[in-house]
Amino acid sequence: MTKLEINGRTYSELPIPDDYQLVYDQTVERDGEKIQLRRYQPANLKKEALGRKHVTVLCRDDGYVMTYNSLIHPSSGSLPQEKELWTKAEQVWQNVDASYRQRLEPLSTSYQERHYTDDTGKTVTVPIVWAKYADTQNMGNYCWVGLGANGEVLEFERDSYWDYSAGRQSSEMWNGDDWILAHRGEGPQLQAPMALA
Repeated sequence: MTKLEINGRTYSELPIPDDYQLVYDQTVERDGEKIQLRRYQPANLKKEALGRKHVTVLCRDDGYVMTYNSLIHPSSGSLPQEKELWTKAEQVWQNVDASYRQRLEPLSTSYQERHYTDDTGKTVTVPIVWAKYADTQNMGNYCWVGLGANGEVLEFERDSYWDYSAGRQSSEMWNGDDWILAHRGEGPQLQAPMALA
């Protein structure tokens, strides 16, 4: 695995598989801010392949990472127990942004599933457990670290805002392939709690 590097900053807890390449680095808008969407895919997928194995990163030019999503494989092994989950999540925060972590309050854990289509057309399920945090300074901002089997870091997200009146996320989900398809008018609108596209 190669450590994620952005503008001279290295994130050892957010790896990119060695055989993955950058497919594109695009400017998108999230919560009114212009940021970068970077998509990495296996070398055999040279063009954007939504719904396939990938790593996506939303970041600012200065190296500030908002989201990291690694949908690469369903590692064999067991998911971490709660104590291990929180311990690893704290390690990720110390690596990514220790000062930002100080304003967060641990909130809950939850089980999630992600899916992608492999080279044979088969749907692969990737189990994830979340350690979720609430921002004590900005109401409605939720953050999380998602781990897969054997404590592998598969997701990191912050500055993800919630629309309480709508009962769904308000921040644009450029790190989600289904959301991108809906945004382009090429797929169905997502149901709550996912953000409208």
